[in-house]
Amino acid sequence: MPAYEFPGGIYPPERKTHSNQAPLQAAPLPALVTLPLKQHAGNAATPCVAVGDDVKVGSLIAQRNGMISAHLHASISGTITHISNQAITIEADGHDSWQTLPPLDWRTDSPEKLLERLDSGGLAGLGGAGFPTYIKAQVAEHHPIDTLVVNAAECEPYITADDLILRSYPNDVLEGAQLIARLCGAQRIIIGIEDNKPEAISALKQALPQIQHPATIVLKVIETRYPSGGERQLIKKVLDRDVPSGGLPADIGALCHNPGTLLAALHAVRDGKPLVERIVTLTGETISAPGNYWVRLGTPVGTLLNSVGLMPDRLHQVIVGGPMMGTPLTTLNSPVTKTTNCLIAASVTELPPAPMESPCIRCGACEHVCPAQLLPQQLHWYARAESDSTLAKLNLFDCIECGACSYVCPSFIPLVEDYRLAKQRIRLKQIETAKSEHAKHRFEFRQARLAREEAEKQARRQARLAQHQKPAGGSTGNHATPEVDLRSLRIAQAAAKAAVKKAEKVLARAAEQDPKQRFDDLETQLATAQENLKAADARLAKARASTTQKETP
Repeated sequence: MPAYEFPGGIYPPERKTHSNQAPLQAAPLPALVTLPLKQHAGNAATPCVAVGDDVKVGSLIAQRNGMISAHLHASISGTITHISNQAITIEADGHDSWQTLPPLDWRTDSPEKLLERLDSGGLAGLGGAGFPTYIKAQVAEHHPIDTLVVNAAECEPYITADDLILRSYPNDVLEGAQLIARLCGAQRIIIGIEDNKPEAISALKQALPQIQHPATIVLKVIETRYPSGGERQLIKKVLDRDVPSGGLPADIGALCHNPGTLLAALHAVRDGKPLVERIVTLTGETISAPGNYWVRLGTPVGTLLNSVGLMPDRLHQVIVGGPMMGTPLTTLNSPVTKTTNCLIAASVTELPPAPMESPCIRCGACEHVCPAQLLPQQLHWYARAESDSTLAKLNLFDCIECGACSYVCPSFIPLVEDYRLAKQRIRLKQIETAKSEHAKHRFEFRQARLAREEAEKQARRQARLAQHQKPAGGSTGNHATPEVDLRSLRIAQAAAKAAVKKAEKVLARAAEQDPKQRFDDLETQLATAQENLKAADARLAKARASTTQKETP
């Protein structure tokens, strides 16, 4: 299979040998963990335990909140000591007692069972965004998937977690890939890995002949270039397909998962283990025992780094993730989460502060290295000018924030920081606009309902008045009363029709703005308005029939 090319890219120092020389190890169990309720994309989980409860490793402590969310499980056995809106704290009892789920066979058990296990296991993508795995596995319901791409590129400097996973668990990763391929309907699996991981490549080549249906799995070794691990870039590299602007890999029949997620998926299904630990690269010049470690979620970063020989007097900063896309920690009390793949404890000479920014010289270097083929300098100008409409035209949200533009900028402009701030501002405005629109829709629906109720009240009032004014002997000589009654009912019918049209318009507008979102409340309002219209039609028809009978000699 030929190798294709994506545009741009850079070749920063890899600095991976600092952590990939030692075998995979287990970090010491922490005495206390703090588990954030939001370690995934979507809504934060909702606590389902109380302070003082005793839990085991794997006990459910917070349930997912809505469809895009994930369950949270205890990562140590012990006692719940604190619960807040942000996190749950557990104090260890020293026993490390486990509570696992019944094992499943991914080859024979139903897809529904397997999806439920990925859900109940609290799985989320371990690469970056933390999207719930059970949702991603159901993508075939909306998009036909023909290829599962295993993203083993791990292109960012320093990070070697996936490298060690593939060396240590090649068979399990391949089996996890087959599991996900079965759920999403992919007939082919392609493993994209950079050529700077010879030991992982050798381990995969040895494992491939041992698995079932090896012909469906292709190992694709690609050139080492940053950011070949981006989803769009890797798909272009191994499949020669372009993900459309604003689209997803599923739009072109592909699905991406990294080795860590595939390993966790197999552990959840085959072994019944919820996601309570992950492999983290611990590296940097200020620790004496760098390497890759199995780490329990919620472990304080400071505790973890001290266990591998942190030298505080040399420490300049700790970065979560890699030096290109990672973020500096403000406190070492921060916990390890499901998306923590690397911790760099760097000295000031290793990762020095950025020089002072100077004005853009319009050299065009940033545009040359952009893997998304954007116009970084224009994005920079319009981001600082807060010209959101222009940023939309320039496809700001296609930026993967890889940092290649900032890396080559001779003026040391923090371009990616500008883009992140602009994205946050735009997202916040969209949320506020959506809230405002929703409030407007509810107000308009309420006004239509009040108008309908007032018309119906008027009709009932006129009916009672007609009953009191009816002459003795039941004479029907006065035709004003039925006319008044019919007029009120026609008003009520018109108000009901207006309410239906308004509800239809509101629902259509909301669906057009966000086709993937559910609008249960708006659909309920439309159904209610339609029922009210039916009732108004029936009352008017009955009144007309009654009037016709009375007027008939």
